[in-house]
Amino acid sequence: MYENDSFFDLSTWGQIGLACLSLLLFVLFLITAWRLFRDRPVWLRLLGALTLFWVFVWVSPQIYYQYYRILIPTLPVQWVIWPPRSPYEALTLLFFQGPQNLSAHGQAILGWSLVAIALVRNRMTPRRSDP
Repeated sequence: MYENDSFFDLSTWGQIGLACLSLLLFVLFLITAWRLFRDRPVWLRLLGALTLFWVFVWVSPQIYYQYYRILIPTLPVQWVIWPPRSPYEALTLLFFQGPQNLSAHGQAILGWSLVAIALVRNRMTPRRSDP
């Protein structure tokens, strides 16, 4: 399925760097979701998780492009994410209906992980009680 993925065009160190960058972004977005939404009602946590996912789908191509500029110095400086991607495009990725490549499937896994984080209530955080 992934044999023609551009990931495999990179050198071994390029692949390792790309995997590390992806892991870093994955962890940062999960921590951000957990910290921003842990004390919120479940509907707001889900909405926040989906919004964070949409932001990742929109902004991450620019981050990855900058990484590729490190690997390929002849790439021009340019903005690659304008206009914002539609929420519909993010949802198609979430349901594995987008491109069949490592990037799209990794984004879907991040999206489902954000949804899972939204559905888990932190047991260490006391629940708010309304006076």
